[in-house]
Amino acid sequence: MKYNFESVNALLLFVCLICSGMVFAESSAQDVASEKDVIVDQLIGVWRLEANARTKNGDRRSANQTWEFRTDGHLISVAEDHRADDKIKIKAKYKIEGDLVSLQRPGSKRWSKLKVIEIADKTMILKGGIEGFMFFKRKK
Repeated sequence: MKYNFESVNALLLFVCLICSGMVFAESSAQDVASEKDVIVDQLIGVWRLEANARTKNGDRRSANQTWEFRTDGHLISVAEDHRADDKIKIKAKYKIEGDLVSLQRPGSKRWSKLKVIEIADKTMILKGGIEGFMFFKRKK
């Protein structure tokens, strides 16, 4: 079988492109996995939802909820409402997908997605749903 110089170069270029794509895909998957690990590590713990707003810099409406993200993939949300006799407590599953926190709706197989806008040691901002932006502070 006879090969010409141009077809061999084209084949080598194609192999290089495929290999570089595989390396890029692998590093991208590692970046997503490490980003997910960072968000999970920072998310675990008890957070107090202090306010909601339609926009990040808009007027804030006060809120009084506690969200506890547990290492077992469950969220415990406790809300205080002046109209209720007792605190309202909800347990739901959560999972991290990139920069999204997905919460399973109680009593449903559907999931709601919240985008992590900011997360630090003591503060967190999530965005999603009818609430818009949610402003949290870590509880001690």
